Amino acid sequence: MLRYSFMPLILLASVAQAAPLTLGIVLDQNESFTDQATNSRYRAFAKDVEKSVGQPVRLQYFKRGFAAIKNAKDGSLDMVFGPAQIIANIGKFKFEPIVKTEENMAVSFVAGPNYSGSLTSKSGAKLGLPDYESLVGGIARSEINSRGLAKTDFREMKFHRMAEAPLYGLKIGRYDLAAASTEEAKTWTAANGGRIVSTSATVPLRALSVQTERVPANIQQKLSASLQKGNSLNLAMNTASKADFKSVASMLNTTPTSLPGAKIISAVEAKALIEKGMPVYDVRHEEEFKKAHVPSSISVPYNESSAKEVDFDRGDDQFALNKLPKDKNAPFMMYCDGTICWKSYKSAVMAIEAGWKNIYWFRGGFPEWKEAGFAIAKKE
Repeated sequence: MLRYSFMPLILLASVAQAAPLTLGIVLDQNESFTDQATNSRYRAFAKDVEKSVGQPVRLQYFKRGFAAIKNAKDGSLDMVFGPAQIIANIGKFKFEPIVKTEENMAVSFVAGPNYSGSLTSKSGAKLGLPDYESLVGGIARSEINSRGLAKTDFREMKFHRMAEAPLYGLKIGRYDLAAASTEEAKTWTAANGGRIVSTSATVPLRALSVQTERVPANIQQKLSASLQKGNSLNLAMNTASKADFKSVASMLNTTPTSLPGAKIISAVEAKALIEKGMPVYDVRHEEEFKKAHVPSSISVPYNESSAKEVDFDRGDDQFALNKLPKDKNAPFMMYCDGTICWKSYKSAVMAIEAGWKNIYWFRGGFPEWKEAGFAIAKKE
């Protein structure tokens, strides 16, 4: 009798143990889930994961990186294996990278043999780029943004779904400049002439990230050790952490390092100017302002819907310019949530275009202020 009384409990425990985990696979630009070899490879990888975590694993493929990020945010994914830019972006949704590939990657801009220009403003170059959501495309966009370049600086700027298209376009004279992985760029220039005009920082190629509230720490450690020992993808892997992808997130979203019509200042300079009485505007969301802000700052939220790029569409956004100083020669400062936050850049651009002449852009924003150890204020 006693033996049977425990049977429902055993069955319940088995059901709980068997609850499936969803593994999202963000496919490379050259991969397709309809390809039998690709499908077999990732199913075998899912079995590796399943064996380590002791639970069934359900696969979900993503061709578009933004869709994977959305699913991670919505909570429908427990694990994600994908390129560095995806891993960096889902870190804010309680995902923690546990392993990364030993292989790294950088992105280079290649000039065709008949083009003497470079990646500069008003170059008038025809530029070919890989897919907008790909790792190469993302890093290429970040390089363009960080230089303060806009689409109008190029005669043409086109993204391609086919990874090889930009370099092919360069070969046939369709483009003057093209972006590719540094390895591909070196191979191409050796065979076709031309030159590499710019190369990005190196980033991890791919990684596996897990939702920390659903995959316990002991299981994470077991999974990490197992995949480093060997896996069906035949990829050499190392232990990973969020720190490995901090620079990637910054690189992909970074604001320009220059802004004509404004002076860029550091936290130390910002503090000195505030102490002298300069008005300072916090353009973050009002809730962020209430939690903590630079002392004496004024909240004027920037409602952002436009793309994070230099030539953003002003009509997509809303900003109360009438709350800035009435005297357009009066100096004032603007900040938001650091170098990856575009709100202060965009609000400063709108102010410059509206005629204000003495704008100070605190590009490092609130994160730099906190890191400097300066006092912060909270709205009671």
